[in-house]
Amino acid sequence: MDLPSNNRKEERSVLDSIEHELYNPKSKLEKTELHHVKSRRALTLPTSWGEEAPLLIKTDIDPGMSFGTKLLLVSTILLFCALGFSAWRVMSLRNVVSAANIDMTASVASFAEGGETLPLILTLHNRNTAALESASVTLLYKQGNGSQDEQEKVQEKRDIGTIVSGEYKKQDFNVVLYGSESESRELVVKLEYKVLGSNAVFTKLTSASVVLRTPPISVGIDGPSKLSVGQAGTYVFTIKNNSATTSLPSVLRLQLPDTFTVENASPKSLPLSNSWSIPQLNKGDSFVVTLVGSFDGKEGDSATLAAKIGSKGNSPSEIGIVFASQSTDVSLRVSPLELLMSMTTSGGIGESLSYGDRATLELTYNNRSSQALQDVELKLSLSGDAALYTIIDPGTGYYDSIAKTITWNRAVNPDLVVLAPNSQGVLRVVIPIVMRGTNSPTLQAVLTGTASTKSSDDIVANVTKKFSVSGSATLQASTQYKTSLFVNSGPIPPRPNKETTYTINLKVSAQNALSSTKVSFVLPTYVSWRGVTSDTSIVYDTKTRTVSWNGGHLDQGKSISVDIGLMVKPSQSHVGLSPTITSGIVLDATEELSKVHLRTTLTPLTTSVKNEVWPENPSIVVDR
Repeated sequence: MDLPSNNRKEERSVLDSIEHELYNPKSKLEKTELHHVKSRRALTLPTSWGEEAPLLIKTDIDPGMSFGTKLLLVSTILLFCALGFSAWRVMSLRNVVSAANIDMTASVASFAEGGETLPLILTLHNRNTAALESASVTLLYKQGNGSQDEQEKVQEKRDIGTIVSGEYKKQDFNVVLYGSESESRELVVKLEYKVLGSNAVFTKLTSASVVLRTPPISVGIDGPSKLSVGQAGTYVFTIKNNSATTSLPSVLRLQLPDTFTVENASPKSLPLSNSWSIPQLNKGDSFVVTLVGSFDGKEGDSATLAAKIGSKGNSPSEIGIVFASQSTDVSLRVSPLELLMSMTTSGGIGESLSYGDRATLELTYNNRSSQALQDVELKLSLSGDAALYTIIDPGTGYYDSIAKTITWNRAVNPDLVVLAPNSQGVLRVVIPIVMRGTNSPTLQAVLTGTASTKSSDDIVANVTKKFSVSGSATLQASTQYKTSLFVNSGPIPPRPNKETTYTINLKVSAQNALSSTKVSFVLPTYVSWRGVTSDTSIVYDTKTRTVSWNGGHLDQGKSISVDIGLMVKPSQSHVGLSPTITSGIVLDATEELSKVHLRTTLTPLTTSVKNEVWPENPSIVVDR
């Protein structure tokens, strides 16, 4: 059924109005409310979709609280919380101690005389509202000039108890410093304390610097800065008291390179060290130590001599606190004049001397440069108690028997006026050796050569050798029966398959002192070890059947002897013979000074008994 035209117009007008409202950009935004499905029928639920209950209902928009408003509110709350927490912390921490509120001042002079007492005043001020509990201060500084930090370091600690709020504390210290002139030292003061209610230890540091002036005791080194390899140089070490009072006894310790050989020291150093004991020195007094020595190495090498002066340490040769130190560098140059020294002896045993030898020193000089050397002079200096100086044959040289020197120069040898490049010459000296003398006599020969060239530097060369006279160690051995230290038994002459006891007597003597002596031999199978000896140093090895006697040290010209008991049971094959009862007897010994090893071997001992009276031959085995 068709609707009336009026109704159709009204329907179109309503739809047009709704469409116009939906798509009109200028319309005011309103909230659109939809009908929603409900769980149960509401009384107000429209029953028709007429004009009374439109599908779309326009209502006013309820925007609520925006996000920015919420954020502002939260930020405000947090701000008030932070302000409240800060106020609580300030009120609750009124008694907390801060190191920034502790004033520490170390007052000391900027300059100090070495070795003199230097006052240091420490001032503390506690500006905290709480007290500093169990407070202590420690002064730390390096007192000496050495490298042993633990030994040179000084730590002086003082307990000062409680420092209440606002209180001042003052501590006076006395500092003594040693070191080189213009050296700067730092003095550190450490404060340690606790706070009420805590076991933790808190610290604060302050420091002050001091520059040292002249040390109270100084050490200086004077000597050549350049030397040829092997050239002897003289170095003077001067210890001076710079203070206004008498110095304390001290120790001078030298650090010498391994390439430096000391030929002479005045005065002598302490035993087995490079240290000297320095006595008390009055104001301005000095003590001098002189060393003469030479360097080994090659051209261009550099070596350092160092000296330290300080207080006595744990031993006479050690330094405690170092007062001052000094060092000097020495550069080495190779001389174009080369010197060589060798020795031959009448015994033909190379460069090892024996008593009664006739030694020949062969001296070779050589010009290794490409230019001529002029006015060459060679001097041989002899020392020691091994040479018979009165009958030395100097060859072509001039011998000064008082100075014990032999000199070759242009006056006695025209070849030394000019030594051409790459040319050489040989000189010989014959030196007879003593027949006897002190323990291990020595012969020291120092050959020094000088020359000149067109250059301004003098040419110096040096070579030194030392020889020791080795003696002999004598070993004697014999078989005894009646004259023995022990009581022997068994048939004499010995019989087959019968046991006879003997005593072996050994005696060792030496010309020079021996550092060690050892005698050994091996027993045949038919000889037994009795375990009877006159010395506990004699031992028997059952596996090797070796008897050993360790005689140890033996003084010069002395002798030692032992007796050893053996038991011999000859076999039938020994009838008519004097069977051996030891192997060859060997003596090994080392001389104490020359370190020469001596070795002597005796022929085996037999049943042959000597220097004893018997009715018949007591040595030959008989079968009866």
